[in-house]
Amino acid sequence: MRRRLPPLNALRAFEAAARLGGFAAAAAELGVTAGAVSQQVQLLEARLERRLFDRGPRSLSLTADGRALLPVLSEALDGVEAGITRALFPQPRVTLSVFAQTSFALGWMLPRLPRFQREQPEVELRLSTGIETPELRGGPDAAVVHGRGPWPDLATHLLFPDRLVPVCAPGWLAARGPLEPRLLAAETLLVSDTAPEDWEEWFAHAGLRGLRPQRPLRFGSSLLPPQAAMHGMGVALADLSLVAAELDGGRLVNPAPSLQPLRRGTGWHLAHLPARGQEAPLAALRDWLLREAGGVV
Repeated sequence: MRRRLPPLNALRAFEAAARLGGFAAAAAELGVTAGAVSQQVQLLEARLERRLFDRGPRSLSLTADGRALLPVLSEALDGVEAGITRALFPQPRVTLSVFAQTSFALGWMLPRLPRFQREQPEVELRLSTGIETPELRGGPDAAVVHGRGPWPDLATHLLFPDRLVPVCAPGWLAARGPLEPRLLAAETLLVSDTAPEDWEEWFAHAGLRGLRPQRPLRFGSSLLPPQAAMHGMGVALADLSLVAAELDGGRLVNPAPSLQPLRRGTGWHLAHLPARGQEAPLAALRDWLLREAGGVV
């Protein structure tokens, strides 16, 4: 299909004159004379059959049509420039190693990583997971750590706080009907050995201080209780941010929806050595994570 576009030189001349506020400034940027810029703008106006500038003896101002056209052209020319740079002058990829606990990586970070790859194609992100955070001196460039801090000798940035809610399979709950928090204690409660006191804290939050699980089923990893809950094995406590997709998709439900999530002062933080905070790849990751986490309250 043939493109019905005005001459590119005319479009560039108008965009520069409109953006910079005059023909002389546009001429200096484009390396031509002010008369040449004026001629190209007149050519564009004739082609479009629209007046783009109001011209006075000592003034030049955009018309309504000119104001409407300027952002369209600026965005298009910026895109052409960026595309040429990506295609012909690609930047060498930089490797950035990041550690995160497995539950955070699977529940929150991995679903969002394609957006980071699109925004930062020059950064090759290498994500490793585990339970114990490795030493950052001589280790990964950054780590997502969990807790309340402080972490001496590290720069940290809070992504979002914990918000613990009980979760179970829809079928599990349907077989029992509505359950008050007190009744949950007699059910099979799924417990992680990495956070064995979570249920006691949640019962205290529900006004049932001193109540403990009567039939706990224990797991060695915090990743497993929500997975076990999806399979109908009982009720787990999970960070609302890490199981949002399962709740939205109906694979998990909250058996006590009227009770606010438990906030205990802990949360997920990005940590790195202070001296590395200004490095471009790490700064890009930090800014992206903070933007992604901005909707979590």
